Amino acid sequence: MGVAFYIICLNVVTLFAIRTRGRIRPLCPDRCLCTGGAPYTTLTVDCLGHTDIDHQQLSDQLDLLLSNNLTYGRLTSLTIINSSLTHVPRSVCRLTRLTRLNLQSNRLTRLPDNCLSNLTALMSFNASRNNISEIQDGLFEGLRKLAQLDFSYNRISSIGLRVFNNSAMLTSLRGVYLQYNIIASLEPWPYWFDTKRTPKGAY
Repeated sequence: MGVAFYIICLNVVTLFAIRTRGRIRPLCPDRCLCTGGAPYTTLTVDCLGHTDIDHQQLSDQLDLLLSNNLTYGRLTSLTIINSSLTHVPRSVCRLTRLTRLNLQSNRLTRLPDNCLSNLTALMSFNASRNNISEIQDGLFEGLRKLAQLDFSYNRISSIGLRVFNNSAMLTSLRGVYLQYNIIASLEPWPYWFDTKRTPKGAY
């Protein structure tokens, strides 16, 4: 009786594990590696530099992954790196619990309007090593918890005059990294101080 019960339980656990893996593994985009910890509060999608992956297909597959009930509403940290993505998947704009978003080493040419400003819990954003040419007004408006931005190694030549001014309400911002771009001049915004005299700056 005891042995038979143990065997039945073992079979149920094994079947559950197989079915769980079966649900998760196909969700990862083709030729990419997905890693994350239970209960999927963190997720990394590394496409391993496969630049021949169709960027629209990849975006669609990421939308399926990020809209799945194993990830949606749970993620606080998302990393998508080394891919052929040219735009940010719309599903990213709905991940309102994110505190960290890393989009390093892709092929992004522009960040979407009315997207990142929805991520009100965001503290860190990395879009370094892409092909971004502009940081437009309103991109980070109202992100009071945002502390660090990394745009190094892009093609940025234009930054909106209102991106970092007081109306954007970026009250926690401490570091903006812009090295290795093609910016000809900077407006005075990188050199203000808050009421505690803590320096904020662009590097």
